[in-house]
Amino acid sequence: MNPIKGFLGLIFGGGLLALSACASDESINREANLELKPYDAQAEPVVGEEFHGFDKGEPQTTKVLDVKDGFITLTNTTGPRQGCTWTRGIEKERFAPAVSWSNCSNGSTGTQGYTKSGNIWPLSVGNEESYKITGSDQKNTWQTVRRCRVEDAVQVTVQGKQFPAYEVVCRDDWSVRTWYISPDLKRTIKFKRIHKDRGVQNDWVTAL
Repeated sequence: MNPIKGFLGLIFGGGLLALSACASDESINREANLELKPYDAQAEPVVGEEFHGFDKGEPQTTKVLDVKDGFITLTNTTGPRQGCTWTRGIEKERFAPAVSWSNCSNGSTGTQGYTKSGNIWPLSVGNEESYKITGSDQKNTWQTVRRCRVEDAVQVTVQGKQFPAYEVVCRDDWSVRTWYISPDLKRTIKFKRIHKDRGVQNDWVTAL
């Protein structure tokens, strides 16, 4: 099993909640008082590469289908969202919304456009960026702004092992998304998405 080099965000939606997405997560140690060096984005994955992890405890495999013109297309080949396919921006826009998706949550298929402000890279506590988004699917159209900030440097426990990581939190009108990115492993090791009405939508960790 190949280790996942970076979770490539399970798409659209998003929301402004009062509390941090993972404030009560026992795998996150906020008392470690870590000081991490700035961390820059890594090289893009290649076509055919597979990433392995666990979403809500269920094994999930994600495969790169295409890398072209600054975008990456991926599909979940196993797991609770098997068949979901989406396209997102380059690694420097890891926290941006997907620009298209099909056969995802509840069979959703849609598109989004965005404009970016700011630059969160290299990751360092306090860095920010935002995305003004317009989108549509089979039922709805929407506009929102996704605001992302490097909130903290924390210790994350994954499969019994601890890793220093940057905590990046993105909020919009519907959800809070939180990525934990390990400079040591050079990849995302944990991702969580909480919808303001539906609760936890993703609780993903990398396979070590």
